[in-house]
Amino acid sequence: MDKSLLSKNYVVAVVGATLFYTAAYMANAICGKYAISLGASNTVSGFAVAVFTLASFISRPLWGWVVDRYSRRFISLLGGVMCFSASLLLVFSNTITTLFVSRIVFGRGYSAFSTASATVICDIVPESKLSQAISVYGVTGVLAGAVAPGLALWLFDMGHILLAVTVAAITAFVPLLFLMVRYNEKQFLNPQATFAIWEKTSLPAAYTIFFFALSSASVNSFIPVMAQERKIAADGVFFLVSAVFMLVVRFINTRLTDSLGPQKLFYIADIIYTAAFLILAVTHNNLFLILSSALYGIGAGVIHPIVNTAAVSRCNPEKRGLATATFMMSQDLGMTAGAASWGYISETFGFTVVYFVVALLMLVMMYVFYRFLSRILK
Repeated sequence: MDKSLLSKNYVVAVVGATLFYTAAYMANAICGKYAISLGASNTVSGFAVAVFTLASFISRPLWGWVVDRYSRRFISLLGGVMCFSASLLLVFSNTITTLFVSRIVFGRGYSAFSTASATVICDIVPESKLSQAISVYGVTGVLAGAVAPGLALWLFDMGHILLAVTVAAITAFVPLLFLMVRYNEKQFLNPQATFAIWEKTSLPAAYTIFFFALSSASVNSFIPVMAQERKIAADGVFFLVSAVFMLVVRFINTRLTDSLGPQKLFYIADIIYTAAFLILAVTHNNLFLILSSALYGIGAGVIHPIVNTAAVSRCNPEKRGLATATFMMSQDLGMTAGAASWGYISETFGFTVVYFVVALLMLVMMYVFYRFLSRILK
């Protein structure tokens, strides 16, 4: 374990994860739009997104067990290679069937990499800096969210093959970076670890993150579709603005938590987050879309690291892989359910209903946090 947060291992892991998530978010951002270009309906395009998270969800317990028993670094490398292979398959994806196969392979690879790399982060930083390390590590997703959607949509307009090759090239580079992360991972492994579906200490956080993931699916998968339907031009700007606000909040999270406490900070963030979806429900111009993106970024930037830290901070070190898998499995389940549900609801009732329902679910998330997680964080 490195004594400093900004060690070589940590920096390399963060850079590698940033590249990986950029590639993954590029593929995710245009998945629904690409499915529609092949003649699919909103419902089918939603399932094209959902099959990715479903494949990731099903694989999580396996990767969590392998990561705890055998190796963190090897599974990180394997995940990158699987995503590289899936990206190459996208080059030939001129049918819905081929697209679905590619998304399944990518989902399994994504599951492997994200579970293993997040566990590596927990291993290589001091316990006293775990919360800060997770918050900063979360910036990888924020940076990817800032760059990937706009870049993906731009490349998509130029032809999907170019996009696929770009994603493949980035994911091919990630395994090379993780070869540079060197530490004695054997001290954190448990050769006698038995297979389990979840880690009990992580379940309260898992319940909460499920609802958060439901809301994220309505944004990550359907903002471009909603903007196109409502003739709003700033769909790419939405992701950029939300990422900027999320990035700023991530870097001051530790200070905010020390000042307000995790419970009060979560409740404030949830209210802001809910407001973002209420605005999205009635948005028909760029101004309201950008306002909602700012509120979305603030809320997400606070909520996710609080819940993520709670998921891994109470388990034994040799169960970090399973704890991470439990947290991410619930996240996958929420994304899968959200992508499938919001596609159907948007096609049947419209996006106004979608985002009003999401706002209501964020109030449910507040209750779930209060019921299962707030007392643990005291």
